[in-house]
Amino acid sequence: MSTSDNPLNFTCLNEWLAWLEQAHSIHHIELGLERAQMVAQRLDLLKPQAKVITVAGTNGKGSTVAAAEALAVSHKLSVGSYTSPHLISFNERIKINAENASDELIIEGFKAVYQAKGATELTYFEFTTLVGLWVFQQQEVDLIVLEVGLGGRLDAVNIIDADICVVTSIGLDHVDWLGSDLGQIAGEKAGVARADKPMVIADKDTQSLLLPHCKTIGCLPWLAQHIYQFELDKKYWSYQSEQLSLDFHELPLNDLFLQNLAAGLTAFAYCYQNLMGKTVSYAATYKAFESLTVVGRFQTLSATPHVIADVAHNPDSAELLNNKLVELKASTPKRVVALCGMLKDKDCAATLGMMTQVDQWHLLSLPEPRGKKSSELLQNLPKVTQNNAKCYESLTEFNESCIEQSCLSSEDVLVVFGSFVTVGLFVEHWNKEGFAWI
Repeated sequence: MSTSDNPLNFTCLNEWLAWLEQAHSIHHIELGLERAQMVAQRLDLLKPQAKVITVAGTNGKGSTVAAAEALAVSHKLSVGSYTSPHLISFNERIKINAENASDELIIEGFKAVYQAKGATELTYFEFTTLVGLWVFQQQEVDLIVLEVGLGGRLDAVNIIDADICVVTSIGLDHVDWLGSDLGQIAGEKAGVARADKPMVIADKDTQSLLLPHCKTIGCLPWLAQHIYQFELDKKYWSYQSEQLSLDFHELPLNDLFLQNLAAGLTAFAYCYQNLMGKTVSYAATYKAFESLTVVGRFQTLSATPHVIADVAHNPDSAELLNNKLVELKASTPKRVVALCGMLKDKDCAATLGMMTQVDQWHLLSLPEPRGKKSSELLQNLPKVTQNNAKCYESLTEFNESCIEQSCLSSEDVLVVFGSFVTVGLFVEHWNKEGFAWI
């Protein structure tokens, strides 16, 4: 397919996606708001009628978005969420009431953005962000939850003024674009805040980084364990703020990070109570959290053997994943086998170095141009583990090797991590045909 084809003649979403990736490479990043603002203005998208939550941060954005989204659904609000990247299907990026938007609706969004942009050049992320906003406008949702793709201040979702924003964490990632100074990175992520509007600071360890930027912007910092509190009592948890007190004395904590669930609840409660004049329901909140899962976030695919998929792809997220494995080994001592593939622009050595609970490594080459070769990834492993590691050029090769020589017993834990690409490839294969050796 050539970019000279008229996209308005396309009849299926795959045609649009193929055109989009050719005309606007998914790997091309060009930060800035002017282009997206210009097209959004033509589509009358800049001032949505819905309340808006914007979520920024190095890690934890997906689970925070999912928490706010689930709460909206359980409280009978219509909600649109926009996240990135996707694992398997593009439709995962644009959801209505926690369900992937239909091909037909997304195609209409593609057509609208394509016609409105005219000669304006958009990046892949800008184009898809506008499609998401158009879909939410057409569906007349009550609440929009937007996940920042990169940074915050100059990210395309920031063309929309958030009623409340969340910053989940500050860490080193995307250093080529955001730099290696945590204070500078914090400033980029704080850029999603607005004057006189709350900013939920989910991680108390990042408050000193964000507070100076809050003062400059004029936003209202809502500090975790200060403006709102959450507490874990063995396997149950509770939440308190000035307006809300919830004791989930019968609700076990799931495998999502508690500080992100609490941040999502805080942002949702502000929109629901302060802006909509409604009362947060204990029963609805319980229902939202009881069944909350996020694809690729410490997601259990199989119980025996225990197979876990997690999109940890930088040192901070790898540390959290490793802590989960520490807890797992403490309760039921098991051998941890890892399948890992990473991208070239990540701090692979520091990320792998965090995974101290892994007993056996399997390293996977990811597709060019961003994918790192397994042989290169091997050199990033701690020296003591390199001799026992195995390298594969593809998931097919890994699968065939595991069939020939069993690499996993029913007592082992397999953790698949390192990149959205790695987890996406594995989960897609899992959903379609499974793995004969599991």
